[in-house]
Amino acid sequence: MQVRLALLADYANVTTEGKLNILGIFDRIAVTQLPAVHPQMQFILRLEAHPAERDRAHSVEIRLHDPDGQSVFELKGELTPRGGDPGEPIATNQIVTINNLTLGKTGGYTFVVFVDNDLKSEIPLSVDYARTAPSAPDPTSGS
Repeated sequence: MQVRLALLADYANVTTEGKLNILGIFDRIAVTQLPAVHPQMQFILRLEAHPAERDRAHSVEIRLHDPDGQSVFELKGELTPRGGDPGEPIATNQIVTINNLTLGKTGGYTFVVFVDNDLKSEIPLSVDYARTAPSAPDPTSGS
C-alpha cells in the first residue's frame, strides 16, 4: 500500500461520486503566543493498494512529532482495501479531523505516516510567530 497524497488543509470532504475536495492547503501556522491551540485542521491521506492487497488488513499509523522529535500525538487504525475493478489499484481517501491541537514550540513539526510499520510519508508543518505589520502613519499627526 502506497501513500499517493498526504497534506494538511482547513477542510476536505469526499462526494458521493468519490471526488476528493480540499480547501485551504497549508504547511505553516503563525502563532502570537505559546502554547498555542490550533482550533481545527484536517489531515488528508490518499492511499492506493495493489490489487494483490485486496481484502487484506493493513495497519495505518499517523504521528505528529514536535521540533525536538517528541511525539505530540499518534493515531492508529486498520484499513482493508475493498472493491475496485479486478487487476486495478484500489484507492481510498481518508480525512482525519484534528481539533484543538496544542503547539508548545515554534519550529518544524512533522506528521509521519506508517503503513504496516513501514514509513510511507512525512508531511512538514512549520510553526512560527506571526509577523506584525508596521503600523501606518497617523494622517492626523501632521508628520
